Amino acid sequence: MSRLRKLRWLALTVASCAVGVAVWQGMIWYDHARDQRRITAALAHQEVAITPDTGLRVLFARGYGQARLQRYREASAAYRAVWNRTYGADGSDPDGLAARSRYNLGNLYARRSVAAAESYDIDSARTMAELAKQAYRDALRAAPDYWPAKHNFEAAQRLVRDLPTHDGEASTDPEAKPDVWSQMPGFPRGLP
Repeated sequence: MSRLRKLRWLALTVASCAVGVAVWQGMIWYDHARDQRRITAALAHQEVAITPDTGLRVLFARGYGQARLQRYREASAAYRAVWNRTYGADGSDPDGLAARSRYNLGNLYARRSVAAAESYDIDSARTMAELAKQAYRDALRAAPDYWPAKHNFEAAQRLVRDLPTHDGEASTDPEAKPDVWSQMPGFPRGLP
């Protein structure tokens, strides 16, 4: 083979690789642009078609948008879908959406708990506070250093403890008022 012929083959190979990479990058760009349009629509409170291959960020944005409209059932369904597809499935969560989805779900439950307590529906308030605590625990399991979840978990524990019982008084059960140090995750028990 002549030197010119080898250069032509090399140029053809490089050109075909470049075209392949360009097509691949174009597909990635198109997917990101499509997801960005869906995220914008979800945050603008427009209906977004949810399919099994919908991106996690789109689901998260849908949950956030529905929560802002106080559509708790739809928001919790979107957050649960994010959790199931990240932490619940194979544990891969490159964007950290598993912990954030559980944190937001816990916030939904905490808001509903406070609203129920203000309307004197103590049973619902306790149930929602317990669900909030579980969601915060899940967030901490997915991301142990997630400080907002630690803070809200502690607040949810205090909320449950301070809710009145059916007698109209705050709970006086010794198990309901343990030492403060035992309630603070990540802090040692006893003296410093």
